[in-house]
Amino acid sequence: MLIRVYGLLAELAKIILPLFAIWNSRIRNFLSVRKSAWQPYPPKGQRVFWMHCSSLGEFEQGRPVWEGLRSAYPEAFFLLSFFSRSGYDRQKNNVTSDHVTCLPLDTQKNAFKWMDQVHPDLILWVKYDFWFHYWLEAHRRQIPVFLFAARFRPDQFLNRRWAKPFRDVILTARTIAVQDQDSLNILNKWGFLQPLLAGDSRIDRVLEIATTPAHDSWIETFTAGTQTVICGSVWDEDMEVLFPAMTSSLLRGWRWVLAPHDLGEDRIQSMQDRCELPVVRYTQSGMINPQSAQVLILDTIGMLNQVYRWGAIAYVGGGFGRSVHNLLEPAAYGLPVLFGPKHDKFPEAIGLIHASGGFEVRTAEELLNVFMNLQESDHLEKAGAASRKWLEAHAGATNRIMAECKRILNE
Repeated sequence: MLIRVYGLLAELAKIILPLFAIWNSRIRNFLSVRKSAWQPYPPKGQRVFWMHCSSLGEFEQGRPVWEGLRSAYPEAFFLLSFFSRSGYDRQKNNVTSDHVTCLPLDTQKNAFKWMDQVHPDLILWVKYDFWFHYWLEAHRRQIPVFLFAARFRPDQFLNRRWAKPFRDVILTARTIAVQDQDSLNILNKWGFLQPLLAGDSRIDRVLEIATTPAHDSWIETFTAGTQTVICGSVWDEDMEVLFPAMTSSLLRGWRWVLAPHDLGEDRIQSMQDRCELPVVRYTQSGMINPQSAQVLILDTIGMLNQVYRWGAIAYVGGGFGRSVHNLLEPAAYGLPVLFGPKHDKFPEAIGLIHASGGFEVRTAEELLNVFMNLQESDHLEKAGAASRKWLEAHAGATNRIMAECKRILNE
């Protein structure tokens, strides 16, 4: 009954969304990009691997597996789908994939048509964003679905009594690989008795990025010979605790890289106006002497995961808003990682704290105290080493997931 109601709502959305799209550009974009979903069709007789991700973050989680499969099965057709337009826009030219699209709405008709035209041999689903009609159609056709990087929590709707029909669909997966023991225990409780405890494939990805050479002469000069804090994915709430530390006489001479999560011009200009130290934007830094600035605003996309290599300490934003952002990237470079209190949904936050490589801060005063403590070179070195060591101890998920993919394909 519940799945039927879900299906009716999906059909209703198919009718209503085009009407709202007349006035709403986001809905218009959501629908327009899905027109490309139905072509090109994979050639008949060619093996097809299809991976679905909600957005860019989930793709980065699946990326090591996707690239590993491409190396192992170069003759196959690789189809990558997203829910979000932003994920699609960033990866529409992904070189590992033969076709990239946004998945059509989750209706019975769309799922049937999709399976007919795509005819996948293996379906990879990253973390969550379950599309129940697609899963049911795959199960009906006996197409193996492999859910990996999954995490389940007691407070998720899936644990409610009324959500059993949805749980039953998830349990049709051929294999489910989870990130942690708690998720494994929940699956066992649901009746999935042999999940794979694989870990987090993002760790393998960030460790790979950290070993890839990168060069930026301006930033290298800017950070040389001084304590530099890389502040990644920061919001206004993060800056409220960062600004007092940046202007403290106790941290005189420190340098700061600010990477705002929102690159809107108004937000960047506001950050620049509030900064009491000599500041420059990265996109305007070409003719400016790096030694004349004390703050660099990284007003560009796609650089942050490389820029951490030139820092001594990392602060990751989001922890004073909805939730903290990527803690793994700075840890891969052996940096102590500071962040706000909203991190409960991220086991890496707890892991880094317990390993003495991560530090939760709740106030500007706490932040300054941690910075002061890390001024001691032995404290800085030990915390950074602990951060990297925790990542290395939890690496290897990609190999475990790849081995399971090959086992399924050889059945």
